[in-house]
Amino acid sequence: MSHKITFRERGQGPLLILLHGYGGSVHHWESIAENLSAHYRVIVPNLSHIYMSSDKLFFTVQIEAVAKFIRENFPGEKVSLAGLSYGGALSWGLATQHPDLIEKTVLINPMVTDPIRHFLPKELKFFFAIPLNLKSVYVMLSTPMGRAFLKRSAQIFRDERSEGNVSVETLKGRKLQFVAHMIHHFAWILRSEDWAYWHTRLYTYRGECRLIFDEKDLLFDQTAYRHFANHIGCEDVVILTGAGHLAIKTQPEEVSRLIREFLSESVAA
Repeated sequence: MSHKITFRERGQGPLLILLHGYGGSVHHWESIAENLSAHYRVIVPNLSHIYMSSDKLFFTVQIEAVAKFIRENFPGEKVSLAGLSYGGALSWGLATQHPDLIEKTVLINPMVTDPIRHFLPKELKFFFAIPLNLKSVYVMLSTPMGRAFLKRSAQIFRDERSEGNVSVETLKGRKLQFVAHMIHHFAWILRSEDWAYWHTRLYTYRGECRLIFDEKDLLFDQTAYRHFANHIGCEDVVILTGAGHLAIKTQPEEVSRLIREFLSESVAA
């Protein structure tokens, strides 16, 4: 597997890897990485190349790519993971498939198994469930329904306070083509994965885990998150208020505290 993953590194101490979400970037972790670098050797991989690989990678294959990255760059060491959204799904996948590599796991508003079925917004369910080709996705995004989808997605996945108030529903030309490509690629990943396999596989997960989610997250509701926590046997659940889906940007101090608290308690125990 030749998908190279670059990364940023800071601090010293136990290894902590922070995984950003699909369509996110290493910059989303900037404040948290800085906060935690006083106590940990913080690694923030750029996962864009495996998320948007030209030869589409199944979710399961992406997990193996990150596992290879860990083995090659930190041989003989166990790492702790903190993952947001799709990065949270990679985290629970890694902890399940490669327990020899993973010490502790923090899941922040993680994507759950069979995600399309659990999406709250009907616009997302529609766009990700129907097998449209790239051209059809672009055309659909140009319609009123497509604009509503873009607006809804921005409410979930963007932090307007830090990323600027750019109206995504008015995108045109190449910018809209890029967004269409990203959506088409993501939809393929969600539809192509064998989520029934993961549903069964996760019953065997019994790692050290903390689940953090916002009480009014717009992507998945509390029922989905609580059911997932029970599914994987994660009893340490923290509910945020007012953080939204991009909690690592909206409440970095609180999320940093929760990560450090959990990792420290686990080490002490």
